[in-house]
Amino acid sequence: MRTTKRRIGSLLFLLTWAGAEMLPAQDTAAYSIIAGTVFREPGFALPGALVTLEAAGPPAKGKRFKAQKVVSDRHGEYGFRMPPSEAKFKLTAAAKGFITQEKETTASPGVRVDLFFELKPESR
Repeated sequence: MRTTKRRIGSLLFLLTWAGAEMLPAQDTAAYSIIAGTVFREPGFALPGALVTLEAAGPPAKGKRFKAQKVVSDRHGEYGFRMPPSEAKFKLTAAAKGFITQEKETTASPGVRVDLFFELKPESR
């Protein structure tokens, strides 16, 4: 009985090991991430802000970049997954009743950039 359990255990180990070896490697390090949070004064999250990402410099060797837009979630958070090339980007955060804010950053393959906005209310 013990021999059977050992054989089954060994077989399961080998199958698990072989299965893991056969899985394709995931190259997530090739991408860069630009993410962050949009706040409003005095530091509360601002959901529903439109965050726009566009190229701020010349495109990388023959690659064009199409502007991307996302809306901050209920925690004010947003994120972009970028192609694997180093480039400069301009981010714009806008929300109704708040002054639009712009920031520039550089994205590199395998690097996460955290960029936070604090929008001020429009004066009335």
